[in-house]
Amino acid sequence: MTRVEGIDPRQASFLMRQVFKKVRKMLGRDLTPQKIAARVPRVFWVNVLGEWLLGQKATVPQRQRMLLTLRTAVRVGCPF
Repeated sequence: MTRVEGIDPRQASFLMRQVFKKVRKMLGRDLTPQKIAARVPRVFWVNVLGEWLLGQKATVPQRQRMLLTLRTAVRVGCPF
């Protein structure tokens, strides 16, 4: 089965690079799902908007929420 390759953040538009930079600063690495979504700009921006809106509603600090999300994904065997 072939896998979809994500784009290189250096090849993305200026605003996308800023989003990649912020995520890298928060988590320490680029996320594969984010790189794959960046192949289709509409999907990327809808995803960014959704995450931002969810982050606005959270009572848990955003950094802790992101770490919990990643830890849960690792425990259930998510491939990213």
